[in-house]
Amino acid sequence: MSITFVVEGKPVPKARPRVVRKGGRTWSFTPKKTKDWEKKIAEEARNHFEEPFCIPVRLSLTFYLKTPKSREGQIYVQTIPDLDNLEKSVLDALNGIAYDDDKRVVSKTSEKIYGNNPRVEIKICPLE
Repeated sequence: MSITFVVEGKPVPKARPRVVRKGGRTWSFTPKKTKDWEKKIAEEARNHFEEPFCIPVRLSLTFYLKTPKSREGQIYVQTIPDLDNLEKSVLDALNGIAYDDDKRVVSKTSEKIYGNNPRVEIKICPLE
């Protein structure tokens, strides 16, 4: 039994935490754009999961990015954002919702392709 769902919107890669120093104190935070995208993924995922998997899972991700005029006719996105950073946003957003921890993801396939409707298609399949 696999669970498949779509999150509409421009996929946002996981950004490095920002570090702030003020008044002798230092702290880090996740940029708002990344946080908002992860929140959107989490909200959609909650519609599909009653409880997180506590067993190994296979994760399949397809990222659709808007096709620029200079790339019309091409299928695969060979520019930024990097695929691994796009994946990390999804993995972190699904923690505690689709699986209890992203260590449960033992198999993963993903691709980034051009499309007219920016989104990410997510498929999670339990392996036990």
